[in-house]
Amino acid sequence: MAQHKTTFGGVDILRFLAAVMVMFYHYGFWVWAFPNGVSARATGGIAAHPEMGFVGSGWVGVQVFFVISGFVIAFSAENSTPLKFFEARVRRLAPAVWVCAPISAIVLLLVGLSWPTDAVVRLARTALFVPFEPWVDSVYWTLGIEIAFYAIVWILLRLGRFDLMEAVAVVIGLVSTLFWCLYFAFGWTDLAETRWLQLTLVHHGAFFAVGVLLWLMRFKALTMPRLGFCLLFLAGGAMQIVSSVDVHSIKVEAAMPYAPPIIVFLAAVALMAWSLRLDLSWRGWRRIGLMTYPLYLLHDVVGAAMLGALIRAGVPYLISIPIVGAAMIAASWLVAAEAEPRIRLLLDHTLFRYRLKAA
Repeated sequence: MAQHKTTFGGVDILRFLAAVMVMFYHYGFWVWAFPNGVSARATGGIAAHPEMGFVGSGWVGVQVFFVISGFVIAFSAENSTPLKFFEARVRRLAPAVWVCAPISAIVLLLVGLSWPTDAVVRLARTALFVPFEPWVDSVYWTLGIEIAFYAIVWILLRLGRFDLMEAVAVVIGLVSTLFWCLYFAFGWTDLAETRWLQLTLVHHGAFFAVGVLLWLMRFKALTMPRLGFCLLFLAGGAMQIVSSVDVHSIKVEAAMPYAPPIIVFLAAVALMAWSLRLDLSWRGWRRIGLMTYPLYLLHDVVGAAMLGALIRAGVPYLISIPIVGAAMIAASWLVAAEAEPRIRLLLDHTLFRYRLKAA
């Protein structure tokens, strides 16, 4: 039980930095490099800024999220029950979506990228966590993948076999790594963004497996098999990143380098592993970590629309980016500090009312 009294400020910091990376990738690169994207169209059009190409690898923050999820979910589920685990996941995922998705839907209407019927459909699908498009914002593609991993953990808890978590994580990592080996060996490029492969963790399972192994090595024992599997799955993750670079290159119609996103990813994992040994117990780190989720959900369409508005008002592009970034961080703090707790309280008095009765 001692581990559940431990806080991981380093993980919260890394989670926040990963979200900021994704945000500045969208604002500094994607909005002009991929004019057909939703965020680019939300701006109303931005001229190319090749000098901002250095943020073009920021999308790898999503892969960092998956590693963190593997660690955090294994950490939090070990001494949980199926019901408590399910409740915790609903309380964590739903409030931010139910606050941020309507805002994104309204912005889509305001910038002319949607119409009332379409916006309602997108909003309903997003709020109900439908794992297939359309959603109010493309960033919601990751939620179905996260929920797929949660479902596996829940099944283990339901069967009373959480002791199999390590074996299951290794299998998930091996399947994912093997897929990417075969992907490059046989040129399966048409499977690079296949949704069912994402939802079955074939694409991203290596990242979750790394997170679980980090948890095991931190709280159980650092063994050679665990370290070996971790390194193997890091290699599988690097192959997935290479495939994503290829997809990005096709979309932006320009060659993109492989090394930067791989280096950033590996450095982030190394920093995470190192931070697990540090005493970063200040409660503020936890608040920063909680801001990450609403920041990720809000920043794309909403922030892009704000970016376009500032540029049309005469604010230079390079000055508009930090202004919008600061505004999105402030908005995410409001969602995390004010809106989400109120929705969780509402859930406690409705869906989870049994908790109050038990208390």
